[in-house]
Amino acid sequence: MKYASVAVFSVIDALLTYAVPENLSVVKGCRIMVPLGQKLTTGIVIDANLKNAGIDTNRIKSIERVVDEQPVISDELIKLGLWLAQYYISPPGIVFSAMLAALLKVKSKKMIRLRADFTGAAKLEGNEKLLYDFLYKRRGKKADIRDAQSILNLKNIYKITESLEEKGALRSEFSAKVKEKRQPSKAPDSGAAEIETHKELTAEQKHALSKINSAIDAKKFAPFLVFGVTGSGKTEVYIKAAEHAVKQGKKVIVLVPEIFLTPQIMERFKRAFGERVAVYHSGLEEGERLHEWLKIKNNGADVVVGTRSSVFAPFDNTGLLIVDEEFDSSYKQESEPRYNGRDVAVYRAKMNNAVVILGSATPSAESYHNAVIGKYEMIKLEKRVHGRPMPDIKVVDMKADWQHGQELFLSDLLMDPMKETLKAGEQSILFMNRRGFSSFIFCKKCGHIEKCDNCDIPLVFHKEGNDMRCHYCDLSIKPSVYCPKCKNKLSFSGTGTQKIEEVITKFFPDKRIKRVDMDTMGGKNEYFEVYRQIKEKEIDILIGTQMIAKGFDFPEVTFVGVVGIDSVLNLPDFRAEERVFQLLTQVAGRTGRGDKNGIVAIQTYNPDAVGIKYVKKYEIEKFYQEQLSIRKDMNYPPYTGIIQFICKDEDHDKAEKTGDKLRAAIDEAIEINKISGIEVLGPCDAPLSRIRNKYRISILIKGKSRNDLNFIAREARKKLKGADVTIIVDPASTL
Repeated sequence: MKYASVAVFSVIDALLTYAVPENLSVVKGCRIMVPLGQKLTTGIVIDANLKNAGIDTNRIKSIERVVDEQPVISDELIKLGLWLAQYYISPPGIVFSAMLAALLKVKSKKMIRLRADFTGAAKLEGNEKLLYDFLYKRRGKKADIRDAQSILNLKNIYKITESLEEKGALRSEFSAKVKEKRQPSKAPDSGAAEIETHKELTAEQKHALSKINSAIDAKKFAPFLVFGVTGSGKTEVYIKAAEHAVKQGKKVIVLVPEIFLTPQIMERFKRAFGERVAVYHSGLEEGERLHEWLKIKNNGADVVVGTRSSVFAPFDNTGLLIVDEEFDSSYKQESEPRYNGRDVAVYRAKMNNAVVILGSATPSAESYHNAVIGKYEMIKLEKRVHGRPMPDIKVVDMKADWQHGQELFLSDLLMDPMKETLKAGEQSILFMNRRGFSSFIFCKKCGHIEKCDNCDIPLVFHKEGNDMRCHYCDLSIKPSVYCPKCKNKLSFSGTGTQKIEEVITKFFPDKRIKRVDMDTMGGKNEYFEVYRQIKEKEIDILIGTQMIAKGFDFPEVTFVGVVGIDSVLNLPDFRAEERVFQLLTQVAGRTGRGDKNGIVAIQTYNPDAVGIKYVKKYEIEKFYQEQLSIRKDMNYPPYTGIIQFICKDEDHDKAEKTGDKLRAAIDEAIEINKISGIEVLGPCDAPLSRIRNKYRISILIKGKSRNDLNFIAREARKKLKGADVTIIVDPASTL
């Protein structure tokens, strides 16, 4: 008998062993269907040739069905997936399921059928008799177990079925099939190739490209941090490096943080590679996503451009990985598997002896530190192309200026240069970190704030739709008029993108205004359409959230206004200053990229904040030096690793008890294994103390040895089986 090691697509921490029936041909990297408890589950074969030694054959179940005749995942990606599962403490099956998200899902069902030779029906009682009688009346004396459960309202139907099987009353039959496609696979609209003349590289670009190309030729792992000011031509360096890699027979993966950035970068890469470029992200329709995945796997593409999941592109000979705006928290997945696309890209490059480029004007403190200590090679691009000047940045102190503003949240110092820009026929961008109309609804008399019942977080009023929404659980309710406590009339305060849009429309009724946020952007076609409208000057004023803050290159944008940045600055997270600095530098970089100078106006009630101060002076490296000094003193990344545990329960006391048990398990793991250098913070209420009707208790462990942190987390979790505990390795935010 042969055996196979399988990663089942379920929340199970280990690989499972299954017997391989003689009539099945099971190959490493293929999907199979296997029994798991009372269900049939999809899995991926990790090893098809396990030896029998040490296996209790009496407990081993057999593989039911082979889904794929040929492997759908390579040895390289299996190795990458196993590393990811280990490093991020994620179930391996969930990791491989995410890696194969483009493939059509396998639907399985369990049929239960009465046995004709059963003679003990008269002795059955209760729910067993109820289920037996139900099946006896059915055609063929069988039913889908889920149908039987629904019709009979039997919550414990699997236990009842198991008992009836032991008595010989019925048998279970599993079946599985690949879900039918609703539409044929098709190529997505990825935009037309941009037609332009050859760009002459600057001296800095040539220097950067020479270093990168030499590393590609050497066929050795080489990580680069391309630290270039906004408008310095990083994308052109990416394209030229990709051309060099492809000429060497290598494949290229290009990651961007937002779907909204894919139209522009796809346009530029298609100019160089034509139809040998694939696009891959979650905004594609099911058939389009499968089409692009097959195009990549079947050697129809040399380059793939996409968001974080593109790091799993099924290339066989990856030679160059590019992570644009590598600092962005969008690269960190918030659900299982909680990986960081940037860090996975670095590891994949290391596996392949490939080159990885991390590029940004505002790199993460961790990447900057890695470059300073020589772990990465830093390449600086300190000048904008064509000698264009950096935009003029003005910081508006709203404490002094608000009474002079045309609206409480828009000062004259912001509105006046914006008017001049529009008068000159140029484009403007207004950045606001919050969507919606009013960011909170409160009572001026008693101080009551309208909060989400599920999340204990202030609701945001959306004028479109006339509802109050929670941006964490998507609760939507009609707005209240009067305070539920004192019956005083409620006030709507704070600002969001909807409110800015309304006010700006009143000031500039003749201008073409477009709002871009999670509420207005739906499918990928909207991303392409907005990009086209801005590029072709069909939009005068673009209003948006972080989606518009980075990556774009629009020569006619000469003014950027920033409103509400203090909401980021005041977050209780050690990366708050860094995020403010990155956001402001990035959004300021959207202006002055053509032949005309740019102007930036930043409104704030905290003009002396570190992040704002260094942005205004363009003292980028001084900011990083100061931040690293603070991080070192406080024992935070990059000088230490962090793992965060979030204990959740609908009952606060139970969540606290879980937190106490977890802390005890952590302390025990440290003491028994004599691990030193570990700092434990908590348990305590998380800053976001309740989300989706569950209270959240946070524990942080910090230490220099990532192996020790990982070991402690795994040991502690063993003691809390059944508890709702989320483990986040290298959290992008500790909220």
